[in-house]
Amino acid sequence: MASCGWVGRTDDSGTERIPDAFETGEADPSPEADESPRDATGFRFVALGDAGTGDADQIRVADRLCRWREKHPFDLVVATGDNIYPEGQPEGFENGFFEPYECLLADGVGFHSSLGNHDIITDDGRPELDEPAFGMPARNHVVRRAGIRFVFANSNAFDMEWLRKATRTTEGDRWTIVVFHHPVYSSGEHGSTPGLAETLVPLFTRRGVDLVLNGHDHLYALSRKIGGVRYVVTGGGGARRYACENPAEIVFCRSRLHFLEVKVTGAEIDVRAVPPFGKPFHRFSTRGL
Repeated sequence: MASCGWVGRTDDSGTERIPDAFETGEADPSPEADESPRDATGFRFVALGDAGTGDADQIRVADRLCRWREKHPFDLVVATGDNIYPEGQPEGFENGFFEPYECLLADGVGFHSSLGNHDIITDDGRPELDEPAFGMPARNHVVRRAGIRFVFANSNAFDMEWLRKATRTTEGDRWTIVVFHHPVYSSGEHGSTPGLAETLVPLFTRRGVDLVLNGHDHLYALSRKIGGVRYVVTGGGGARRYACENPAEIVFCRSRLHFLEVKVTGAEIDVRAVPPFGKPFHRFSTRGL
């Protein structure tokens, strides 16, 4: 697989930055990844992570979410963790969650979240677990919507017995999407989390998991198909961005603020990475059998 190399670029404000992105031949940057509305069939949701700073970058992403929803309706946001910086403290809820996403919350959009490493600093994450707006009835929980089984796991301390049970297919489950904070495969400052590939990849392959969403590294990264599964890092929700590196498992990386728009039909999961301004900068799909 040939790499297209490192490319320099400006950040979202136009400021020149160090080279921070790469792509390889497997992941299609897709010139079709535009901002036009798609058909209304299927179920659409949004995913983001590493957002809860209350700073200007988080506000920019949140404002784009509000504008995006006007043409691309969704009623669910999936969060990959680090929901409140720096320590998951309740004093940060207003500035880092309720104010930025007021336009969504006021219109009935629901959140379902996982716990990041920053979220558990205060009382082991209990303040966020006790706040219904974050959508965490437990550290590990399953949500079912439109034939999709969302499995939210606590990667600060995996409960493998629970995860093995939670990823088993039951009647009505057409797709399985697993969400947790620490990445199985990543290309940023933290990188791939030691031990997770050996522990989780065989399980997810056996269970026929379709997509894994992680955070922790503040960028967007997409893995090659590994055991039939794509692993995505979506950590561009507002925290300081990390530069991309180039591990073998990652085929596309951008150090950009973003959220993911995910559309699920009976045939495929279609994912677009959307920045605060401009067209989506990447798109891929995971097709069903």
